[in-house]
Amino acid sequence: MSEKKGYVYIIGAGPGDPELLTVKAERVLHEVDVILYDNLVSAELVGQFDALKIYTGKRKDKHHFEQDAINEEIVRHAKQGRKVARLKGGDPYVFGRGGEEIAFLRKHGIEYEIIPGITAAQGASAYTEIPLTIRHVSSSVAFCTGHPLEKIHVPDADTIVYYMVASSASEVSRALIKKGKEETTKVAIVQNATRYNQKVFTGTLGELKNRDKKVVSPALLVLGENITEFIEDYWFGKKKRVLIAGDRGDRYEKEQYVIVRYPCNELREDDGENICTKIEDTFAEMMLLFCDTSAVRSFFSYLQENGIDIHDLVDATFCTAGIAASAEILKHGVLPDLCLDAVTPEDIVREMAALGITGENIVIPGSGFCNEMLVNELTALSNSVTFLQVFFEGAIGADERVDLDFIDEIYFSSPACAEKFRRNYKTIPENITVTTADTKTRAMYKKLFKP
Repeated sequence: MSEKKGYVYIIGAGPGDPELLTVKAERVLHEVDVILYDNLVSAELVGQFDALKIYTGKRKDKHHFEQDAINEEIVRHAKQGRKVARLKGGDPYVFGRGGEEIAFLRKHGIEYEIIPGITAAQGASAYTEIPLTIRHVSSSVAFCTGHPLEKIHVPDADTIVYYMVASSASEVSRALIKKGKEETTKVAIVQNATRYNQKVFTGTLGELKNRDKKVVSPALLVLGENITEFIEDYWFGKKKRVLIAGDRGDRYEKEQYVIVRYPCNELREDDGENICTKIEDTFAEMMLLFCDTSAVRSFFSYLQENGIDIHDLVDATFCTAGIAASAEILKHGVLPDLCLDAVTPEDIVREMAALGITGENIVIPGSGFCNEMLVNELTALSNSVTFLQVFFEGAIGADERVDLDFIDEIYFSSPACAEKFRRNYKTIPENITVTTADTKTRAMYKKLFKP
């Protein structure tokens, strides 16, 4: 039998709004085994998919992967026969270093395809109503980078868009003036294009060069007479921003609101008591509980990468939650000992209680995040619970915070969601309207935020 070959998709995720992902990209992301994604890819977008997720971006001035390491990581997974998605903000061929990754794949004989995405300039244009081209005003447009300053390009185009100017917007404006651009040239800065916290500044190059306010990344600088078409009440700016803490938000129509999701699954990074990173530190006799397909894939990758044979776990009981996890574990040649008809943590607890599962050493493979309810309820059934970290999911917003300055309303769907929000945000600005799903949630909100 020939060795299974991997396949790589280089995918553009668009500029920020998760709904700007293409139909093809969404289909592929549901099919792949591994997703390597950048900082500019939103947590809400990545969270929709079950694949093993590997964060490769940069936060707090610390690289998780340098570009060479990213290339190696893509190839490593592909050589193991996996379908790999390299998910990049915007479009991979517009300042996305997609060409470098393709060259590395070709060097190693790995097949691939490219799925384009909406580039930031297009997204910013649509979500600010600043046209890139407009009849009688701008018939040409050029995309450039805002660095290095000493080599900045000033192409002969009616509209010029400079990418990556967050840390140097004023310096870029001064460099452009030195290159011959008039100080009266119309400019716009668009921060966080297409996201809930999008912000627009308009003026002239002369005004921008002396502007002291920090520009937040990601940011674009747009130059040209097309800026005169900007209107203050553009369609995206008129919408109210509502943060939904929990899963329910049907009451908010998207024509009127920008929805900001605040996941409320009660996950928290544990203090270490219920977390381990080596299966050798667990138990010979244990029940391995797989809560989803991602946990199954990650677990078998973990075994392979650490040289552990599945047959060494002869005394382990394999338990899956849901049909999808059961089907996934069968792909790895393992027939689960127990298949729970469960999807949520509450379902798992209810099923285990009904089956009388007690006195077990339950080990849950995953990302190393601990579900408090699951620990408490399974422990109440006289089981021990350990979370085995078989991968690190730095995505799903580990150090992301919602900027409440851009929020008009907060909706709490349960008391638990209000409690989780309180752990991360000590106060709620007075100008924000707070609504709740029921009287119990309202009571909890008042208890936590209005003593």
